[in-house]
Amino acid sequence: MENRQFSQLGISEEIQRAVSEMGFEEATAIQALSIPLILGGRDIIGQSQTGTGKTAAFGIPAIESIDIKRPFTTQVLILCPTRELAVQACDEIRKFAKYKPGIKTVPIYGGQPIDRQIKLLRAGAPIVVGTPGRIMDLMRRKVLKLQNIKMIVLDEADEMLNMGFIEDIETILMDVPEERQTILFSATMPPAIIGITKRFQTNPEMLKLSHQQLTVPTTDQYYFEVPRGKKIDVLCNALDMYNPHRSIVFCNTKKQVDELQSEMQTRGYMAAGLHGDMKQTARTQVLNAFKAGKLEVLLATDVAARGIDVEDVEAVFNFDIPQDEEYYVHRIGRTGRAGKSGQAFTFVAGRAQLQALQEIQRFTGKKIVCKPLPTNADINESRQNKMVQEIKNSLEGGDLSQYAPIVSLLMDEDYNSLDIAAALIKIVFKDKVPAPQAEVVEDSYAEEGMARLRVNVGRYHNISVNHILGAVAGQSGLPGKAIGKIDLGEKYSFFEVPKSEAQAVIKSMTGCKIRGIPTKTVLMESEA
Repeated sequence: MENRQFSQLGISEEIQRAVSEMGFEEATAIQALSIPLILGGRDIIGQSQTGTGKTAAFGIPAIESIDIKRPFTTQVLILCPTRELAVQACDEIRKFAKYKPGIKTVPIYGGQPIDRQIKLLRAGAPIVVGTPGRIMDLMRRKVLKLQNIKMIVLDEADEMLNMGFIEDIETILMDVPEERQTILFSATMPPAIIGITKRFQTNPEMLKLSHQQLTVPTTDQYYFEVPRGKKIDVLCNALDMYNPHRSIVFCNTKKQVDELQSEMQTRGYMAAGLHGDMKQTARTQVLNAFKAGKLEVLLATDVAARGIDVEDVEAVFNFDIPQDEEYYVHRIGRTGRAGKSGQAFTFVAGRAQLQALQEIQRFTGKKIVCKPLPTNADINESRQNKMVQEIKNSLEGGDLSQYAPIVSLLMDEDYNSLDIAAALIKIVFKDKVPAPQAEVVEDSYAEEGMARLRVNVGRYHNISVNHILGAVAGQSGLPGKAIGKIDLGEKYSFFEVPKSEAQAVIKSMTGCKIRGIPTKTVLMESEA
């Protein structure tokens, strides 16, 4: 489908506004196909994999179908196979309905006290998202009443079938009014699912995405299993460890690009964003800087990256897992060009994203290897190995005769050759290889009574402990002895101050420069 703009899909301005604020630039293929049909009242069968944006495909039309004059009546029922998917779908629908007053969405699932869910339903829930078992329980208690249902959605129907919910689903479908719209999404179409479509749908439209199989470049493909909330830390560590000359980081939304740009620049990386809301002159400036090597990292959405033709991109990072398998292929195709090697890293957080990655792997037909999360020790080792190789290259290929007299002169003064070599390495590579040290863990806890703050300067900027101590004491007026432990990181560092002074210190450090570098000081999450 050529047109994937949300504004062209027939949805209300309120939802367009919410989608824009969420940062999405265009609809995915399944959204562009499904939304107009569902808005038009059709039953549909959508054969689509995990991670293709199905929640918006049925969630947006579900919101549009609600009669806001009946806020206490359940009008849409969405069935999901697991608690996690039900919560996720509910959260997404709430975001889409942000500017639609009176549309309440309630998640219903096992493992949570049923009394709480009963209260939520009795308070009014136009949209209910739940797992079949708990839905059946609340139906038997006559708390969840389905006589006014106008739309029912079966999300990941094959997964519900595999979990043994087929009888529950059939019971629920028989209890809702015959005059209703039935939407079904499933990655596969086993006979039992086909049976449901024949029994409970009316002249459904079959939507099966015909992916264009694309050749995957000869790029090494990896993924990191990233703890929630730690993506930026892992990205920075991976950039430091692999040290690509040029890299592209892909995000799913414009908002994520902007947020990531701010954070990475704060941490001292030469990074800039590219997305559809930018003026052409700004886009051109960013691209030219990236091509010229003035930017190390380009942060981009899929739409903004179209047409980018930059050689020597050594690595691609999928900060967000793409919502379309073909997007993945296009992304990693930015590296490993012209016979050169390239690497692609995808960040995966949680079971649903791991499933989405498995679908991508099936689509590409190439294994994506799990990599351990890079640590500070890994970064140091990588840089030291690179330094050793540079020295070997110089020993094997360079004319060193003109430097030999300097070494002889020092040896005449009773310095041994090992110490002389070590001193020269220290001079030449002091900015490239940090001295071995204990790894700094961002969420380390401060000493009792102290707050731990982070500042965006470190060894990379030739910063020492005394520079930070002097800046904090000078800006805040705290005596040096009141300032606690200071840990230097590569591109950001940590220091401790009395908890009672933390906010005052942050305020006083605003606009402060350390060795000419503008700084930003924040309170660590564990102290907030």
